[in-house]
Amino acid sequence: MSNPKKQADARRRQFIHLQNDTDQYWMDVLGDTLFHDLNYYDLFTRMWLRFNDANDTRFHKSELYQLMPNVSQRTAIKYIQIAIDHGLLIEHVDPDDLRSRRITMSSDLKRKIELFLDYSISVFETLPLPAPRQQQRNR
Repeated sequence: MSNPKKQADARRRQFIHLQNDTDQYWMDVLGDTLFHDLNYYDLFTRMWLRFNDANDTRFHKSELYQLMPNVSQRTAIKYIQIAIDHGLLIEHVDPDDLRSRRITMSSDLKRKIELFLDYSISVFETLPLPAPRQQQRNR
């Protein structure tokens, strides 16, 4: 990891304000402070990434635990159940294995994640992005 360019305190404060605005938008768009948790951020954004990269948008419940790497499986189970109970995730019986459950994002959650991403991009566009690390190394 290379040392980043030293920034002025005013620039650092600006970044903190932008990040705080983004955090607040996350809570506003999800509509419940219960989901103001980085573990839900990990779960929902990683589901969204896979949702948009794959034809099959259904996850085995056990796959979702891996999308929350900073909590135990037991805690991940609780988080996922809360999201199901609040209608953000939808649980279906797996047609290939009736003992198994498949999970999808609700269309409302997908829309909210996309709103959050669009907002975040617009907020951080006010700060110029550094050159990608690969380009920095090649200089």
